[in-house]
Amino acid sequence: MDLFNNLTDTVIVTTLNLSRQQELYIANNLANYDTPGYKAQSLSFQSQLQAALNQGPQAVAQVTGTVTTLPGAIFNNGNSVDLTAQMASLAKAQLLYETAVQAFNAKVTAIKTVTEEKPQ
Repeated sequence: MDLFNNLTDTVIVTTLNLSRQQELYIANNLANYDTPGYKAQSLSFQSQLQAALNQGPQAVAQVTGTVTTLPGAIFNNGNSVDLTAQMASLAKAQLLYETAVQAFNAKVTAIKTVTEEKPQ
């Protein structure tokens, strides 16, 4: 049995990586809130990750997500950054990242528990 190359571990690592990338897109959007003509971008990956689950760890590891430019200008200067929507997206991405960290920590704790020597 391979403890570090299975579906669960691959899902955790992929989720950590992609949710971090998602946060970077959101941070970039927030940094460009006042930039005339700036179009907000979004990274989505949950549906791709869900679809890859039945195909195994290799398919999950290859999920990269899809970057989309958010439609429409909400300001006269052509900028499309909606602060409220971006902050909500950031909270969601952070929650997903934290959940993946907790899953990783639980796995590490379980492995430590199993491998620790018991007093005799």
